[in-house]
Amino acid sequence: MIADTLKNGEDVQKLYPDVNFKEAVVEPTVHLTFDIQKYISDANQRRYNTLIAEMLQNTADPGLAERLLWEARACLTSHPDVVAQFDDIFITKRPIPAMIRELHEVLSTKKETVRRMSLQNSDTGESSEGQGSA
Repeated sequence: MIADTLKNGEDVQKLYPDVNFKEAVVEPTVHLTFDIQKYISDANQRRYNTLIAEMLQNTADPGLAERLLWEARACLTSHPDVVAQFDDIFITKRPIPAMIRELHEVLSTKKETVRRMSLQNSDTGESSEGQGSA
């Protein structure tokens, strides 16, 4: 999960070079992930991870995404320091609907970029095969 976060951060950074995603998003998210693993019970970790994954999959429905975000936060309440990290990443810097909208834009842009790269790779493979048989 941490390796995926770092890779995704690099990809997003290329799309938005004017924002320091490593400092603003990746590092705090990695620290939060480590602290969740260290301090939060296994059951609450699983629930938290499921809810965050669902939230990220449902950013097109801001109401649902926000509800899932608050449910995920509730999994962390046994450790106020972990909740504070969560709040700093997801809640305190901007209104939640704006954060969800930004997440949706970034995730949609990343999906489109991956799709285009996949198509380019498949086109490259087809055209080199076509050139070899001519």
